[in-house]
Amino acid sequence: MLGNLTTKFWKKFFAVIAVGGVILGVLTFGAMSLGLIPVAARAPHLGITTFFLHYTFKQSTARAGSSITPPDDLMSPDRVALGLQHYNNVCSSCHGGPELGQSPVALSMRPRPQHLAAVVDQFSDQQLYMILRDGVRFSAMPAWPADSNFDEIWSVVAFLRTLPDMSADEYVAATNHTMPQDAPSLAFEPQQPLRDLNIGQKAPPLDEYFYASPGTGWNDYAMGGQIIATCTACHGADASGSPTGGLAPNLTVQSAEYIAKALREYASATRPSGVMTTVAASLTDAQIDGLARYYDGLPDVPSTQDKAAAGVPVRGQQIALNGKPDALVPACYSCHQNIDAQANMVVPAIAGQSAPYLRNKLEQFAARDWAGTDVWRPMGHIAHALTAQDRADLAAYFASQPIGLSAPSLPQPVGDIANAEALIEQVCAECHTRTGVGTASGAYPNLTLQSPAYLSQQLYAFHAQSRDNRRMTMVAERLSDQDKTDLAAYFGNGPAVKSPTPTDTFATDDEIENGERIAFEGIPNKNVPSCLSCHGATQVDTLPIIARLHGQSGHYIENRLQALGSDASGDLYSLSPMHRIADAMDTQERHDVAAWFAAQQPLAK
Repeated sequence: MLGNLTTKFWKKFFAVIAVGGVILGVLTFGAMSLGLIPVAARAPHLGITTFFLHYTFKQSTARAGSSITPPDDLMSPDRVALGLQHYNNVCSSCHGGPELGQSPVALSMRPRPQHLAAVVDQFSDQQLYMILRDGVRFSAMPAWPADSNFDEIWSVVAFLRTLPDMSADEYVAATNHTMPQDAPSLAFEPQQPLRDLNIGQKAPPLDEYFYASPGTGWNDYAMGGQIIATCTACHGADASGSPTGGLAPNLTVQSAEYIAKALREYASATRPSGVMTTVAASLTDAQIDGLARYYDGLPDVPSTQDKAAAGVPVRGQQIALNGKPDALVPACYSCHQNIDAQANMVVPAIAGQSAPYLRNKLEQFAARDWAGTDVWRPMGHIAHALTAQDRADLAAYFASQPIGLSAPSLPQPVGDIANAEALIEQVCAECHTRTGVGTASGAYPNLTLQSPAYLSQQLYAFHAQSRDNRRMTMVAERLSDQDKTDLAAYFGNGPAVKSPTPTDTFATDDEIENGERIAFEGIPNKNVPSCLSCHGATQVDTLPIIARLHGQSGHYIENRLQALGSDASGDLYSLSPMHRIADAMDTQERHDVAAWFAAQQPLAK
């Protein structure tokens, strides 16, 4: 009896609560519709509102930052210098400077942005990082304008720690930059079409926002034409990166082509950097080209020396020249040959670049905290496969090289022909035949087409099971490092021989013609690039770890493309971009482009 009464009571109680909630909701919506709820920012918040907002804000950021670990070099002078410049460019508009007041516009906001010099000690390093990274909802505090490359946030945190002890004179001196002598004033002229600005998740209603660049900057970076004065804040008047101790790169190292490419990617936010996107999104194409020409034309200036001295150049040289085959790391000079374009890709020159910048970039790549912009994005795999000491050694080695140095020739391993012939007889001939050309069925690839570097790389990939083929993994596991070298040299240094003609008719003339179109033009509406942009004759000559496809069996290429496009290849290691490309192609497109390559004569070695 008592249980029934208790049940009825609670049913009535919750019914009253539900009805009350509905009534309150209706009244609230009515007040909203009639415009009765005040949203004016003129009157300050009540004390209880301020307490509620700040208490919630502090507790939330403390919890979010509890699992974050600051970097070991957090308070390095170089980080402080880099963070100071970004703070001055962006944050000071609302939060003021040391011993300086805040903007009246900022003080008219609700809630008001705090004067950071006065309150920064109330927050941990982790809280400051989370606030800068994710922003604060229902306030004017934005999220970091990039979805990765968050390491640069720590530089702002480092500067914030120095705010309470910095004088106004010190701050003004550090942020007072003038145009270098003879630097051009690059006029801002509106352009069409605008670039798409890929900042975060685009929020509806989209017709009320304009995700495009160039746009009006947070500060007057572009419209006043004095852009180079802004650049000197981090890169210096000589563009060596000295004001930030080399954390900002030495621009005299790079070509105009690379600088323009990087700035356009920053301007559209396809290359992640909250620091650089803020500046570059204000620039027109003409201003970007003007900056690229200006910095390319400056005299080469040695980079700032690495104060940490953490790397050993001679050890870095070994990796630069030989790679780390067991870790599937190719020689750095395979790509970074200090020329404007490598295998049709604009690759940055790194000889003479500052060691702090190189080390920092490799650490970001290793943490996978960088989203590339090109079809091929190998640096995540490469840096992750290197140890922290390897990365420091490479940074030290390349920083020690003269700017513009021609890349040294990569060492060519000497193969033992007799050992290779014995291995072919015992192991390889069963599938690839004694000559290495494969069979008419196309079940096995023609090895004679490939370079020694490519064949060696694939044998190590099979050994590491990064390339999925159980039979080849078993074979590669039985081979010593010298065996791999001998086989790669034997087939790679021999003449390229066209694959056997299949017994069936593999493709029609129309299919081959369609494959030719894909090979030369790609499939633009599917974001599939031209196959020859990587697999062309010039490309495979200058970058020998790329597969040579001309004259390969059509059946084999088609089967590889079908496998690469399958879900099983979804986690294909980042030295290969082919899962993304093959997945976008349909079965017929894969067949047709395979047919075109099969119909071609092998490329000369």
